[in-house]
Amino acid sequence: MRNAPVDDKALVKVEAIINSMTLDERKNPKILNGNRRKRISRGSGTSVQDVNRLVKQFGEMQKMMSKFSKKGFGNSSINNFKFN
Repeated sequence: MRNAPVDDKALVKVEAIINSMTLDERKNPKILNGNRRKRISRGSGTSVQDVNRLVKQFGEMQKMMSKFSKKGFGNSSINNFKFN
């Protein structure tokens, strides 16, 4: 992972999307409805599909980390990670 190539443009896009969210949306992405996703995409200069992709990836990562913590891997505080 240390030598993995990093796409700087993708990171900038992710950062813009997260910065366009309110604190409540960062803490609880489940409250993101269509209008909120549209506002975030306009505020970040990205598409609604980009916002959807990021939220979906975040949810999948939470599930994976939850499985690891249930099996005794890592710290259980990973399940409490938010977009803060």
